[in-house]
Amino acid sequence: MRKEDEGIDMPKYLIAHDLGTSGNKATLFTVDGEHVKSKVASYDTNFFNANWAEQNPDDWWKAVCLSTKELMQGIDAGSVSAISFSGQMMGCLCLDRNGVPLRDHIIWADMRAVAEEEFIRTHIDTREFYHITGHRPSASYTLAKLLWIKNNEPDVYKNIYKVLNAKDYIAYKMTGRFLTDYSDATGTNAYDLNAFRWSDKILDAVGVDGELFPEAVPSTHVVGELEKAAAEECGLIPGIPVVIGAGDGTSATVGAGSVSEGITYNCLGSSSWIATTTRKPA
Repeated sequence: MRKEDEGIDMPKYLIAHDLGTSGNKATLFTVDGEHVKSKVASYDTNFFNANWAEQNPDDWWKAVCLSTKELMQGIDAGSVSAISFSGQMMGCLCLDRNGVPLRDHIIWADMRAVAEEEFIRTHIDTREFYHITGHRPSASYTLAKLLWIKNNEPDVYKNIYKVLNAKDYIAYKMTGRFLTDYSDATGTNAYDLNAFRWSDKILDAVGVDGELFPEAVPSTHVVGELEKAAAEECGLIPGIPVVIGAGDGTSATVGAGSVSEGITYNCLGSSSWIATTTRKPA
């Protein structure tokens, strides 16, 4: 007799992927939030030219598939209720209309775009920029990296359909949809966090087409269902809801309990920051 026939509820699980700088950590939780187990699959970063840093997005997908298969050993694939993500922020992954990467991903640690950072500073008031985005202009952020590609790799730039971050690319691989969430959007230096839209003022000032950025949605948004081909590669079954999730910095904020105004915390990892929660730019 099956457990279902006996009236015993089968456990239901959530899979969370954290696409960090050095690897993907896949974690299995019960739907009540209880940690079951975790698996890590690493990938390489190509550091070169003193301050350049890139990753191959295919390595992310391989890591997600490997860590998922390891995670699901001994677990019924039909018991997974949803998949979601956190991931490294402020990168620049350029995809064509078919979702194929046009070059390797320029990660947050890459600081080549210093001239583009200065260009941004000279084309929009720094204080106004901060009050739109919640950030200062920086070579570490997506917008400056995208400008660097425009200036130095025009053949890549002209073929860009969408610019995504790590978790967004994996969500695309699973569902075929191009989306990001509000937190990763604010890490681009191009998003108006007051109006919840890409900033025409900033993009027009620096000459970037806002259509290159995907629709931004809440972190709880269901992107779509896991498609058959992706499910087979991951060792799962099709139809599982895929939730867009959040950037790792925002996820760390929640994890640290900084969910009310004025609570401050420090995060130490491949990078480090001190952050406080506030309702508007300070």
